[in-house]
Amino acid sequence: MQQLLNGIELHQLFSSGYRNLKKNMRAVNELNVFPVPDGDTGTNMVHTFGDALKAVPTDTEKVGDYMKALSRGVLLSARGNSGVIFSQFIHGLYRGFADKQEITFSDLATAFSCAKEDAYRSIITPTEGTILTVIREASEFLDKNAGRYDDFRSGFEALVAQMKRTLSLTPEMLPVLKEAGVVDSGGAGLVCCFEAMYAHLCGESIEDTPELDGAVASAALYTTFGPDSVLEYGYCTEFILQLMNAKTDIAAFDKDRFVNLLKPLGDSLVAVQNDSIVKIHIHTFTPEKVLEYARRFGELVTVKIENMSVQHSEISSEPEKERVKYAIVSVASGKGIIDYFYGIGAGVVIDGGQTNNPSVNAFLEAFDSVNAEHILVLPNNSNIILTANQAAEMYTATDVRVIPTKSIVEGYSALSMMNLWCDTVEELIEDMSAGLSSVTAAYLTTATRDACINGVQVQKGKFIGLADKEILVCGEERIKTAANLIRKITDKVEKEVMVVFYGAAVSDEQAEAFKAILEKEYPLADIGFIEGNQEVYDFIISLE
Repeated sequence: MQQLLNGIELHQLFSSGYRNLKKNMRAVNELNVFPVPDGDTGTNMVHTFGDALKAVPTDTEKVGDYMKALSRGVLLSARGNSGVIFSQFIHGLYRGFADKQEITFSDLATAFSCAKEDAYRSIITPTEGTILTVIREASEFLDKNAGRYDDFRSGFEALVAQMKRTLSLTPEMLPVLKEAGVVDSGGAGLVCCFEAMYAHLCGESIEDTPELDGAVASAALYTTFGPDSVLEYGYCTEFILQLMNAKTDIAAFDKDRFVNLLKPLGDSLVAVQNDSIVKIHIHTFTPEKVLEYARRFGELVTVKIENMSVQHSEISSEPEKERVKYAIVSVASGKGIIDYFYGIGAGVVIDGGQTNNPSVNAFLEAFDSVNAEHILVLPNNSNIILTANQAAEMYTATDVRVIPTKSIVEGYSALSMMNLWCDTVEELIEDMSAGLSSVTAAYLTTATRDACINGVQVQKGKFIGLADKEILVCGEERIKTAANLIRKITDKVEKEVMVVFYGAAVSDEQAEAFKAILEKEYPLADIGFIEGNQEVYDFIISLE
């Protein structure tokens, strides 16, 4: 019976948990309150956990050192609410294990207590019946019982049983789960991890699955860059450097001096420091010299080097952006919506949204790419706000503010009200936020399962219309159902402006048919149609 775990063995446990989470990713995604194809809890947790595990060293014996590296990894790779909560859970475990060379099962009690604190702290208004409850009740169980178990196998058996009991009761704690007939998806993802960790302790192996691994990029094999080509643009080189006490005085480390000594080696240089972690982006013809210089101060956690002559989209070929007072970083999906957001003032649009939540690192890279005194962030999805906030807290190069827009519709409203001539950033935020409370967001999509929600009988494969997280209609015909959705909304509140983003599955003829209905039924309204090309939702509709 195993009574102690070191960092290497802990990594093996976490890796088993990750593989099981990835194996069950689709099942976790389908634990969606609404029967719509936008469940992404499993995907977010898999990306958050997997990207971090790939970045940490696998031969670190001291538990505290290993957990420190893993905690920083999940912090950068966190995406979606579930990913951010999970990253804070891991950070709490690190706090509890920080001074440990090896751990016993009873050490989990302190670590889970810290994990509970950090997870709850990450949410402004914590909701019971979620992954938070699974973590909290697991912590309470360990506080009372951890000392009863001499080995990890028997201890994990009891811990997993407790976590599964809590998960099974989440529908009783959160009525919306009970109505939908599902348990909490984030809690289910966490249970998947711990079930596999217990299985590993029992000698079972969890096979890896290729769902998210994807095919190895083969573009470079078929590019025109050949044996007689000239390296015209150099290499886009990015790395994360862990400053090491053995190599430098971390407290006295001067990032600006570090950067100045790197400048002769390349251009498009951006550096972000977070405690003892330094993230570098540079375009250089000699990446080996850059890395050699960096290693004078620490060790490389991750490295990415790409031949920009192969990429065909060289950042180094662009002129350096003139510094501006304000820049907007927005999130959107669908080529039409992305192009439209650029057209109405967004400085950078991160491609993401439903089923594709961007990571903290994606936001940091976006912040790096703008040259502004103040950066305003529009997450445009309630599941991305935590990630945006976490990135904003980490970024110290300039002032970053998050306007907590919960939908593409709110993002559109904020951009429409943007006045870059405001004297202060507070005035600009006030202007952009002014109309958000009066905007209604409506959506048309396809049901993924049968359900009865708010008295609406939903059938799998039929069209359903939602407004502000409430299912209002279900029907067999796309345009007819969309029109009924608008009628349901305008029965309650008269709307003067309607903007419709139509998706990739909607033909121009169908868009024109829907527009004709709206113009006939609402002759006094200002109606606009934009080809959004978005997936998941056939129509995203803004009503004001």
